[in-house]
Amino acid sequence: MIQSAEDLLRQITLRNGHSSLLPQTVTKLNLSPINLPQPTPVKQHLQAWINECKQIQQAIDLRHRKTAEFDSWYSENCLSKRPPGMTTGGVLSPARRKEKGL
Repeated sequence: MIQSAEDLLRQITLRNGHSSLLPQTVTKLNLSPINLPQPTPVKQHLQAWINECKQIQQAIDLRHRKTAEFDSWYSENCLSKRPPGMTTGGVLSPARRKEKGL
């Protein structure tokens, strides 16, 4: 039976042939087993998203309310003291007189 080169290489154990030349021996690294935490229930994730969305909606509502308050304050205190042509975007020019006789 003919084996592929990859299978043959996988059967050979790997070792460092020059390990005697190293100044000190390398110890085997012992790692503790990896334990994944238990997943949290879906209801907790959903509740966290609901709370986050409520906070965002409250922040948006507050921003709209503050913007409306500023707009009303600005129109009462600043825009009301200006001539009508400046606030409406019209041209400030004298009105033409109607010609008599036509």
